[in-house]
Amino acid sequence: MFYQIRYQTGEIEDMVAEMRKGSIPCMDVDDMDEFNWVVNKLEEYNIYLAKNIPLDRNARDRVNEPEFEFRAAFSSGKDSENNLMYIDFYFEPYVEEDYDPIFGD
Repeated sequence: MFYQIRYQTGEIEDMVAEMRKGSIPCMDVDDMDEFNWVVNKLEEYNIYLAKNIPLDRNARDRVNEPEFEFRAAFSSGKDSENNLMYIDFYFEPYVEEDYDPIFGD
């Protein structure tokens, strides 16, 4: 059975340590606003989003992992594409807030 750790936004330091070891950590975020928050937080650790590298939506099998959103590339220097590090981002599943009654309640 495949087991992976999905970091939460409060575990940035642990995720940075994994990235610096060469691993591709996975992170749960709710939406693009939270993704942007993570990007800003990583800048405090001198890790910057590689803006010239597009988000890779095909990096993982979306049939087996439907909550996978994209893989983002990061670098240890602003506007640099050297020494790339990656994070796989997973968005929380969208929950429909309004359901039609089944029995006409």
